[in-house]
Amino acid sequence: MDLILHPTYFIDVVSLVHLYHSNHVTLEIHDNYVKQTYRNRCYIAAANGKLALNIPIVHQKTGGSVPYNSIEINRTDDWATQHLKSIKSAYNSSPFYEYYETDLHELYRDIPKLLIDWNIKTLHWALDLLNIKKAIQTTDQYLDNDKARDLVTAKQIPILNTDPYIQVFQEKHGFLNALSALDLIFNVGPSAGVYLKSQYYLIKNTK
Repeated sequence: MDLILHPTYFIDVVSLVHLYHSNHVTLEIHDNYVKQTYRNRCYIAAANGKLALNIPIVHQKTGGSVPYNSIEINRTDDWATQHLKSIKSAYNSSPFYEYYETDLHELYRDIPKLLIDWNIKTLHWALDLLNIKKAIQTTDQYLDNDKARDLVTAKQIPILNTDPYIQVFQEKHGFLNALSALDLIFNVGPSAGVYLKSQYYLIKNTK
């Protein structure tokens, strides 16, 4: 199965399931920037429920479409420190947060200027920690792909309801679907590959 993905701020678990079961993965780098997507946000499970972590961007003065690969991260806000604090607050009691905390802080020490570069960096970081080996290429031109567009859209019902795994605050809020891969990493750790493999039945008949 071939998969096209728009680079996002820490790939979400639904997209990660698709990636895990794909033979070829291509990152779309020639699309336009679209609001209300995972391009500049991810979701984690916090004490009060689902929490969005948003990356501020530099807004370009244009009335038309803006290439995603030209979007810069706004560095006037100390958003990275706030995100790290929120992640720690959410997952400090999870089984594997302390195990991966140093790796997470190391990742945030060098944030690229462009949003797309940062998102690709977070993707490779997550895949490395989960020991997922995939050959990933990038597009030479824009590929209009319905599944890629559905996966990147944050403000709609996720295209899959993955099986529950143990989450922090689950007794309070129930299982939260389609959270950031951070949620899977900190709650499941090295067993994440087993979980992702078990989700094949959800996508085997999808195009």
